[in-house]
Formats: sequence, structure tokens, C-alpha cells
Amino acid sequence: MDKRNIKIVGLYIISLACIVCYFLLEHYNFIFEFYEKNKYSEYPSNLFAILIFGGLLQYGLIVVGTCIFIILSFLLIKEKILKK
Repeated sequence: MDKRNIKIVGLYIISLACIVCYFLLEHYNFIFEFYEKNKYSEYPSNLFAILIFGGLLQYGLIVVGTCIFIILSFLLIKEKILKK
């Protein structure tokens, strides 16, 4: 395998890892459980920031994972069509 193929496989692995991490955050919901445990702490604004950070992290992971997958697939299909 040349360097180009290794980079392509690496990007697909990163894409799948982002999507898997998103689904883990979505289904296990440990950020919300942490919030519920510490709901009545001294610093409620910190807990709200944790919820916002968790949400942004989740949707960032799904956007990055799907965009890498879609763009890379599009470029490979386009290259295959232009070769013919």
C-alpha cells in the first residue's frame, strides 16, 4: 500500500471512531447523570456549561464523522468515474 491508501483508510477509521463516540455519548448519557447527581451543588452555572459542552461535543462528533465519510466517498467515486 502506498501512502495515499494509508491516509484514506486512516480517515475512514477516524470517521467511524467519531460516529461510534457519538453513539456512545448518546446512549450511555453519563453527562446527564453527572448533572443529575450534582444538580444542587454550589456552582450550578458550571453544570450548565458541562451540559452545553457535552451537547456541542456530541453534535461535533456526528458532523465531523459524517462529513469525512461523505466527502471522502464522493472524492473516491469522482476519481473512479474520471478514470474511465
